[in-house]
Amino acid sequence: MTYTSQIFKNHVYFTKARVTVSLCVNSVFNLKSTKGSDMKFKSILMFLLLASILIHCSPSITQTMTQSRGPDRVYKVAILPFMIHSQENLDYLREGIHEILTSRITVEESVVVIERVVVEQALYELKPTRLDEAAATKIGMKVGADYVVLGSITKVREYISLDVRLISISEEKPPVTVYTQQKGIDDVMVKINEFAQDIGYAILGPHITTGDPDEPRGPLITHAFTVEKIKYGDILKVYIEAEDPDGKMVRIATEVDQPGYGRHPVSWVSLKKTDSKYFKGYLQWNTFSSKSSMLSEGTPITLTIFVLSKSRNRSNSITFPITFESGVKPASSYQLPPPFDQKDARRLGFIDIELIEPNTLRP
Repeated sequence: MTYTSQIFKNHVYFTKARVTVSLCVNSVFNLKSTKGSDMKFKSILMFLLLASILIHCSPSITQTMTQSRGPDRVYKVAILPFMIHSQENLDYLREGIHEILTSRITVEESVVVIERVVVEQALYELKPTRLDEAAATKIGMKVGADYVVLGSITKVREYISLDVRLISISEEKPPVTVYTQQKGIDDVMVKINEFAQDIGYAILGPHITTGDPDEPRGPLITHAFTVEKIKYGDILKVYIEAEDPDGKMVRIATEVDQPGYGRHPVSWVSLKKTDSKYFKGYLQWNTFSSKSSMLSEGTPITLTIFVLSKSRNRSNSITFPITFESGVKPASSYQLPPPFDQKDARRLGFIDIELIEPNTLRP
């Protein structure tokens, strides 16, 4: 099937769409290790956390992504040991992350994780002075990997920071990155699980349906609107109306492409269960960035939104061209078009993307 659209000043009406993508539902965990807990207790907590993730986060990538690519290609992924920056012994956390990534990335006859001993042997033989992307690429090539997962864990008091990257070796693809700082182990492990899902999508790509009218069509963004021009630092609202006859919508993705910088990491907003079949609301973006006190006059970006479902279906993508200009009227003063003019559109979540002034980047 195809879709038709009518566009009027960043306002989009869609009638039909057929595109799908991978996703699984995230579980919420409440396991916390207390101060002074010994390694044995932490290991028990990690075991319970892993069990919770692997049992309740369904459908798994293994169950859903085998149809995304041809059966002849099997991708190999090498997971490097995560570097730890902490005065505490976080080996138990490193082990837990490795287990989650291994179980969630593996897809029968499509994606395999290279045995840990093989990766560790390559590390021993190459003896890199620092484990950066260049060293990870060499290790990946040595073990015959198509992709390498590289990451680090930093713990300062009760806060844990996680920096993870998926590096493509055999194909020209940009790295998939995630950086998060959480208070407690449970939120960190949820982020790792989300990252594992993003890895599956990055490797296998979207699942495209055949267009059979008897098949579920998945999510559809029926209306969308935002302003074309905004002052840097102003609040931007991206209005969305979407539906899914299967009632399986779970997340909204926002992508921002900025000339001179590239594509920023995807911002995700999780939907409430009551929004799984239909929702109307807006994503709020506080455009002032802690990374840039200003943007050059006329800085253009493109902002793209789409909806993902529990069944790996991806909605139609809506892309808005936006320009940052001084002197324009506040975004909140614009008259909203139907169906967003009924004052019943609620805030769905926040866009977590920070723009960067390209002129300040050092070569």
